Amino acid sequence: MARLILVVFGLMGTGKTTLALALGEALGWPVVHSDAVRKVLAGLGPTTPTPVAYGEGIYRDDFSARTYAEMRRRAVAWLAAAPGVILDASFKRAQERQEVRDLARQAGARACFIYCLCPLEVVRERLCLRQADASSISDGREELLAAQAQDFEPPTEADYPLLRLDTGRELGEVLKEAQTFLEGLVPASSPPGQRAEPPAE
Repeated sequence: MARLILVVFGLMGTGKTTLALALGEALGWPVVHSDAVRKVLAGLGPTTPTPVAYGEGIYRDDFSARTYAEMRRRAVAWLAAAPGVILDASFKRAQERQEVRDLARQAGARACFIYCLCPLEVVRERLCLRQADASSISDGREELLAAQAQDFEPPTEADYPLLRLDTGRELGEVLKEAQTFLEGLVPASSPPGQRAEPPAE
């Protein structure tokens, strides 16, 4: 069975990173986070706040394109050592998701998508908590949410196989639903805690 590139995507504050980390731990798969990759490319520490306006600074379209290209490069490197890799980012553009599908095809892998959805009041609460957390690598803020929502291109049939996942619930329940979705798509996973070695840079 083909290896898998799993894209966990959606608006800020919908629990993408929490879910991606939980799935990575459960499956023994590496997780590539856009926030971490973006700040490495910018020469910043992962928790360095970057409170710029929406679509500005390191969140300009050209810099985002660099970030996603580097995420795809890392995904290919990881697939040499792991049965699957998880990409955690907003993937707000249909083209960004298409590029993952193209990459998967070229790498002899399969792409699938989990679209994280969450009640607005939960998203706002999470963003407020995150802004007060000095250890957070995300720059998502409540005042940016409306702009991102307006800018977001929702998934279509082209993004299947896809799970629309309500991430406003307890993590255990969310994780179980995500794992059920993946069961028919993935090769036998590594035992919990058994991770592939990082690929050479």
